[in-house]
Formats: sequence, structure tokens, C-alpha cells
Amino acid sequence: MNSFLRSLSPTRNYDALIAALAGALIIIAFTRHGGIGISPDSVTYISVADHLHDQGVLTDFNKGPLMDFPAGYPLFLSALRWITGLPVLAFGRLLNAILFGIVIYLSGWILERFSFHSKWYKWTILSCIVFSPCLLEVYSMIWSETLFLLFLLLFIVFFRLYFLSHSTRWLLVLALIAGLATVTRYAGITLLGTGGLLLLCDTRLTWGKKIRHLLLFGTLGIVPVAINLYHNYHATATLTGYREKGINSFGTNLHDFGSVFCDWMPFFKDYHGLASLVGLSWIGLFLVTFTRRLWKKEHFFSYENIATGFFIVYAIFILLTATISRFQTLDSRLLSPLFIPWLWGGSCWVPAWAATRTSIKRVGVVLIMIVVAISFQMRQLRADAEAWDGVRSAGIPGYTEDSWQHSETVDYIRQHKDSLHLKSTLYSNAEDAIWFLTGQRADQLPHKEFARDIREFLAEDHFYVVWFNDGDNPDLVSIEFIQQHKKLTRELSFNDGTIYYFKTDSLARPAP
Repeated sequence: MNSFLRSLSPTRNYDALIAALAGALIIIAFTRHGGIGISPDSVTYISVADHLHDQGVLTDFNKGPLMDFPAGYPLFLSALRWITGLPVLAFGRLLNAILFGIVIYLSGWILERFSFHSKWYKWTILSCIVFSPCLLEVYSMIWSETLFLLFLLLFIVFFRLYFLSHSTRWLLVLALIAGLATVTRYAGITLLGTGGLLLLCDTRLTWGKKIRHLLLFGTLGIVPVAINLYHNYHATATLTGYREKGINSFGTNLHDFGSVFCDWMPFFKDYHGLASLVGLSWIGLFLVTFTRRLWKKEHFFSYENIATGFFIVYAIFILLTATISRFQTLDSRLLSPLFIPWLWGGSCWVPAWAATRTSIKRVGVVLIMIVVAISFQMRQLRADAEAWDGVRSAGIPGYTEDSWQHSETVDYIRQHKDSLHLKSTLYSNAEDAIWFLTGQRADQLPHKEFARDIREFLAEDHFYVVWFNDGDNPDLVSIEFIQQHKKLTRELSFNDGTIYYFKTDSLARPAP
């Protein structure tokens, strides 16, 4: 244990420390104008953290129980609120800069311990992580992925330590990390799946010990999220909220999955027609690599192979889950946990392969790799430059961006929120924005698929609807639909939205 801690010393990892500081400074720079980025998910995290800190309850800005997200990240933010005495927006920039720096530092430490490693390879991969548009986007926002990625790297580090000794102590640490990851994001269940896969494939364990370790790891790892799910069921009679059925086929999700990799890769940005093939190829390549290492018993217990196992489990999990349940389009954020394992798994063979070539061939290989690395980095830097052009003068896209901060619709609600609240119920297609920007409570317009919610909504005699142009959500009932059942008696239009006032009309169509 002492040798492990000593190996983490910055004096032994100065290059990783430099990269970590660079990454942290980029996050500070990106969030300088307007502060840390806030999305609808961020509003939920912050409001739950506030309620936990102030009232000790797991409720969001609408006073409803937290369901759609696990409680781990809001608990983390609430604990930091208690330690610092500051609101989340006050420490969000520094928090994410630190988390990103730690992720980069751990990545450098792990790269130094690959089966085959070299300094030039380590520096190349570290620079790709530092300037990754995917990771810079994640760490510019209040998102649970910022913490989840740290748990992922810790999982890889401690699984390697477990493989070296098969110590129950390290297995307990692994279970704790996997449990915390699962209660941070429900997708953290993939760490438990990865751990189970690796334990099953470990031929050095007797079957008796293997079963005991599997049961211990799985049982302890599932406890945090099981407690969370019990709370959800007790509060709402659902485990993870009211999930809608998936509307995208597996093929569509595979295309979206592959499109993300096309955007990450240097030569495929304009070739999304090949996205499904690209996505399938990466999964297949990692499956073949993992199977080959298992079959030949070569480097199976290495850091890079643990990351390979995670890539396979997470990729299959996210594709299946997005097909079964309603998901946002598979994008760079949802696939961000795959970025570092993909980078490692797709390149870790290069130092070893180059070392076994003759001098002439080695030079050729190195030149090809330099061209690929430069192309990859130029692709990233161009994307970073485009992002910087926007954020340096307008802020991170989201509710701290200037367009939302200076919204005419929001200004009107701020000035008239008391009268709006007293006259009738307030509905919106971006109710989280109203709460975050004005402190005023609003209800979400009902989803098209929830007939009971629509009936309850239309049963009200009169109400306001605040419609933001940038908050358009096709899953919600539209203004046109409401007009079929209610009489529009007043309309206030602004440059970014409209406020409608509806009343019951006896001639309108009855509620469905």
C-alpha cells in the first residue's frame, strides 16, 4: 500500500502533473464568462443538493422526489456545500477543474504502467485527453459524468491491484468504487458487469474462490443503488421514474453510436453514412482483442485490458438500454465514459508493435503514427477553437449563457412572478429554466404519451403557459394541441419566447 501511494507522488509523475494543470486551466478559461454550464439535468442536481443541504430531503426544484437520476451526485454536491458553505454555482468551476485534473493525472499514472509504454506515447495520449472536446464539454457542465469518470479510472487502478494479489481487501475497495459509481449514474451498473466479466475470466482463481469473490463483489457493489431504488419505490412506486418506451430501433441507435466515433476520429467527420459500420467495427475490434488476450493469456490482467472490458460492457449496455427505453440521442456526453478506454484500446499496441520492427520499418511506423496523431489533435483543436469562439463572449451553452441570462421572457417573469403565481398555475416547456433563473416554480407541460397527465392538465379552468423557443421539446404537448381544448385569451410575445393565458372554452374539444 505504501509503495502504491508513493508511486502517485507528483515528483514521480511530473509530466502527468503538467498535463493535469493544463486541463484544469482550460476548464477555468472555458467557464470564465458566465461560470459553470447549467443544463436541465444540472438544475435537478443543484436543486436536490440545495434541498439536501437545507432540509435533508431528496426533492428537486418542483418539490417532487428525485427519481430519474440516482442520488450520488447530488449528495456529493450537498456535502461540498456543507464543507465550503458556498452554493454550487460558486464552487462549480473550481470543482470541475480539479476533477478533470485528477482524471488526467490518473490517466498519466496508468499510461506509465501499460504493458508496453514509452514517453512519447504517454505524452501523445495525455495531450489527446487534455484537449478532448468531449471531455472539455463534460467538465464545463454540472453533470454527474464528471464524477463518474473519476470512479471509472479508480476502478481500473484497483482492479489491477486486485489481479496482482487476489486480496479480499482490494476486492472490497473495488465493490465500494463500483457501488459509488452506480449510485452516481445508473449506467454505473456497467462497472459491476465489467468486474463480473473479468472475475469469471480469471483462470488463476479456483471456482470456489471465484464464486465467493463474485458474490462478495456483486452483493456489496449493488447495495448503494439498491438503497436508492428502495427509496424511489417508496416515494413513487417506481424504481427509476416514469420511463417511456424506446422509439429508436437498435439500428438507429447503432448509427448514432457510430456517429460519435466518426466525430472523434480525424478522417470520418463527414462520413456519417458509415457510422453504423464504424461503431460496429470498434465493438468488434475490442471484443477480438479481449478474447485474444484471454485465449493466449497475454496481458489479460493489464490496465489496458481492464479498460477494454469496460468498453465492451458499456457499449453493449448503452445500445440495448437506448433501444428498450426512451433516451436522448446517443451523443458525445452519453458516450464520454468510453473516450479514454477507446483512446487506450485503439492505440496501446503501437509502442509494442514499433519496438519489434526493424529500424527502417520502425521509422515508417513512427511516421505514420505521427501523421495520425497530428491529424487527430488538429481535429480536436479545431473543435476546441470553435467552442472557444462561442464561450469566451457568451458563456457555456445552457442557462448561464448570455442568451438565457438576458432573456426577455425571463425578465418579464422576474418582474411579474408574484402576479403570475397568484392568478393561476404556471406551465412551461422549460420549467427548470424558470426556477433556475427566477426562483419561480412552474410545472412541466404533460408528455404526449401520458394520457392521465394530459387529462389532469386540461381539467384546470385556467393557466399560463411559458413557451421558450430554445426549450422546444417534441415529447410535450404543443401550443396547437392546447388551443384545441382551451381558449387562448392573452398572448405576450418576446424575442425568445411567448407567454400564453388559456381558459376553459365550452366549445373546445373535450379532453382525451
